[in-house]
Amino acid sequence: MEQTIPPAESSIVEFKREWTETARETFCAFLNSHGGRVYFGVSDDSSIVGIDKPDEISRTVHSIFKFAIHPSAESYVQTETLKIKDKNVVMVTVLEGSEPPYYVTIKDNNKKGRVCYIRQGSSSYEANDKEIRSLYRKGNPIPYEQRASANQNLTFLTLAEYFKKSNVQFNEGKYQTLGLKDLNGFFTNVGLWLSDQCTAETRVGFFLGNTKASESDGIFTFSGCIIEQFCKIRDLLRNRFGFKNKIEPYTLSSEGYRNEIADYPELAIREALINLFAHRDYSFENAQATVTSFSNRLEFLSFGGLPQGVTKEMMLLGISIPRNKTLADILMRLSAMERYGIGIPTIFASYENFSVKPALVCAHEYIKLDLPRLQQIPSDLTERERAIVSYLKQNGASSRKQLQDFVKVSYGTVINTLRSLEAKKIVVKQGAGRDTKYALTISLR
Repeated sequence: MEQTIPPAESSIVEFKREWTETARETFCAFLNSHGGRVYFGVSDDSSIVGIDKPDEISRTVHSIFKFAIHPSAESYVQTETLKIKDKNVVMVTVLEGSEPPYYVTIKDNNKKGRVCYIRQGSSSYEANDKEIRSLYRKGNPIPYEQRASANQNLTFLTLAEYFKKSNVQFNEGKYQTLGLKDLNGFFTNVGLWLSDQCTAETRVGFFLGNTKASESDGIFTFSGCIIEQFCKIRDLLRNRFGFKNKIEPYTLSSEGYRNEIADYPELAIREALINLFAHRDYSFENAQATVTSFSNRLEFLSFGGLPQGVTKEMMLLGISIPRNKTLADILMRLSAMERYGIGIPTIFASYENFSVKPALVCAHEYIKLDLPRLQQIPSDLTERERAIVSYLKQNGASSRKQLQDFVKVSYGTVINTLRSLEAKKIVVKQGAGRDTKYALTISLR
């Protein structure tokens, strides 16, 4: 019985009329995908044209899998010469590799070096960074936080101070117990994140309007030990939004206290911030996690999407698996985090008695949590009016001159702006003459 070939190309079948260096791309793509077969001596329309030197092609193929593909994949390829219509067809069977991502050395002048390819439909194409990360996770079952860090020169002076404040013992003998080192004595990625050398950054921005196109009211970038980042950002948000806690180093008054009504439930901010750090995908090395304050909401954004096996519905019910379990364990040791999974339900419960509710968006590449502001500023204010409201929120009752100096406008302009805010019942005038001051109405403090 004469041997046959598939009727057309597909995600696991490719035809080559003759040997061509582009076959390297196909081999690599099959290794990184679900395997497949390449038929040499067959045209694109599945016509049999044959190969004159099948043994030469077989030797070339095995050489590529042994020397040109990285890691070596010699055991994942088989070649066989088929006789179809009295012509030789070389069938190359490629199995799915167990150690992706695979790279192949390309000789093309436009693509020199090692390139990673994957399969989509009947085509092979170069994988992007996101796809390579996905391949790496598929090929390495060890969680990213437990893998050896690229930086092995780590110190933990800052972390030691936080352990001391929490009355928890910390020394080099605890490195492996805490997960900062693996069983081979190498510092792990979680060790890197908690070290003084941590390069993962978190950006906090404040905007006077509802979008980033509005005027900025301060942007801060935090780096270094993740525990310290958490504490500094928590204190900055407390300071901005009226919680009655002593704040350093971002004090707004000599006493370091705020006495205004909070814009957000403090518990919601705390849990949202914990989730930002505990569930963040730190393999996105150059992507900052962000906390952004707008006039109507506080947005927490982290890259990486949901951990494998976790759905949005599970998170809302309090059923959750932290992406970075070791990091979550240390956060709990330092009393920064409650037991796993209660963060999101706690956030929603803190808004139970309010008409506005949080919004959770779980996309493939990111998780975004929006906390609505409880004391919302009207959206129809001008930029100058928003600037004055922001100043009064931070500094309390202020004189006309203080406000004029802040917005840098003429006497007449600042007076007209204040009258407009009074008419909108956003600002109230207090005192008379030289003692006149302007303050926010109680509902907006």
